[in-house]
Amino acid sequence: MQIQKYKLLEESLTAIKSKAINLLVLKGEAGFGKTFTTLKYADAKKLNYKFINTYATPLSFYKILYENRNKHVVIFDDLQSMNDPKIKAIFKASCWQSLKNKRVINYYSTSPVLEKEGLPDSFEFRASIILIFNEDVSGFEPIIDRGVQINFNFSFDEKIKIFESFQKDANIDKEVIEYVKKNCNASTNMLSLRTLITLSKLKKAGHDFKLFAEEMLKKNQDLSDLIEMNVKEWCDETGRSKRTYYRHKKNFLKGRRVKV
Repeated sequence: MQIQKYKLLEESLTAIKSKAINLLVLKGEAGFGKTFTTLKYADAKKLNYKFINTYATPLSFYKILYENRNKHVVIFDDLQSMNDPKIKAIFKASCWQSLKNKRVINYYSTSPVLEKEGLPDSFEFRASIILIFNEDVSGFEPIIDRGVQINFNFSFDEKIKIFESFQKDANIDKEVIEYVKKNCNASTNMLSLRTLITLSKLKKAGHDFKLFAEEMLKKNQDLSDLIEMNVKEWCDETGRSKRTYYRHKKNFLKGRRVKV
């Protein structure tokens, strides 16, 4: 692939496989192949992995790690309960050596719940972990610090390159990509691989995909004005400063979120 972030992703997945790192965090916009690329690599390399994309309580999370402690990697995709303090504590223990160069996870409880589940109160965790999520998770910095993080936020031009590079694997119709190039810009909402795949399926089924695209790929007018207006026009229109214009435009064109 031509996009540097995907080269870094594949290199990071190789590092996970070789146990050079225990934790890989993939964060950023939804619908840009984070999960697809990760699972494709895991299948191609015949990794022994577990994929989790549902809610978990601290106890069920502990059980998941125990049952998969000897796999190559456990992949968590947008786990809804990541903010739970107990789960964060378990994550910390699972990603960094703490006892005789081992990653040991403990779950101390005065209730008989562990015995009922057939779980020990402590075990060595040998698998690596991949975390995939779309939004920042508060208080996760000490966990991210234990591995490698890749941020998946892209400019419009980068997104076009991504769509073209995934065109064959994701069955994206070329006419759909050409529509996006002509009618969309960096302010367009829902501009992702998933949307283009949906539009391609509609076209293949004989529907007027452009009719759907007009509704799905709407522009944020304020952000569109920021892109298309020159500095004087924007300042006159909004009553805001040149400094604000250039700061917003620089951040926005780099794929960062901007509130205007």
